[in-house]
Amino acid sequence: MKKYFALIISVIIILSCFTACKPKIKNGAVISDAASKNYAAVTEEGGEIARDEAGNLLLLVTDEHGRNVKDENGEYETKRVKIDHALVVGNKIECADYALTIPNGWSDKMSYADLIISRDGTEDILKISVTDDSSLNNVMETRLKSINLIKNNFPKAETGSKEITLGDEIIAQFSYAFVEDTGARDENLNVLSSYLGFIFFEHKGEVYTCMLTSNRNMTEQIDEIAGILNTIEFI
Repeated sequence: MKKYFALIISVIIILSCFTACKPKIKNGAVISDAASKNYAAVTEEGGEIARDEAGNLLLLVTDEHGRNVKDENGEYETKRVKIDHALVVGNKIECADYALTIPNGWSDKMSYADLIISRDGTEDILKISVTDDSSLNNVMETRLKSINLIKNNFPKAETGSKEITLGDEIIAQFSYAFVEDTGARDENLNVLSSYLGFIFFEHKGEVYTCMLTSNRNMTEQIDEIAGILNTIEFI
């Protein structure tokens, strides 16, 4: 038994040494993306990551030990890197052209190429993707094929479309389909429902597609979803 406790104490001491020796960068914080890549990002006073006028991420230059590197003037050296995928920093998800605040009761769901959040304890998912190589009409036509497919396969599906306002200037198009009974059952023979919705809008030549999925009718929460999208900060 003594040997057992001695082993535990030894492990704790070793871990403590590694923790104590881990270098801390100055004027920034180490953040990680969904691919577990680390970035020594320059941070603002409030803890948010810093960007330049073009929206590039400002990174601190570090040495092989993870410590800051200073230039010839004694200032911490930085470099600019274009953001090409989502980065989660505190309660915000930073993307190339926009950032979104994660609302209370929601969590990041491995955002990377797209921004994805889910409501805690539910199957409600909001996924945002952006494209600049297709028009709003073309994107809507392509995505809404799935809504039409649901209509064809489930004639009793609840469907609808309407305009919703985001902020003071953006008029978005909202369409959805809800199948209360898909014909499938879970292991307890409960009815399985399915929801698919899209919110489309355009900003400065880029088309934003916000896809909603769930096992319940999320149309009842569309005002809440619009409120989440209102937290978008365009870069």
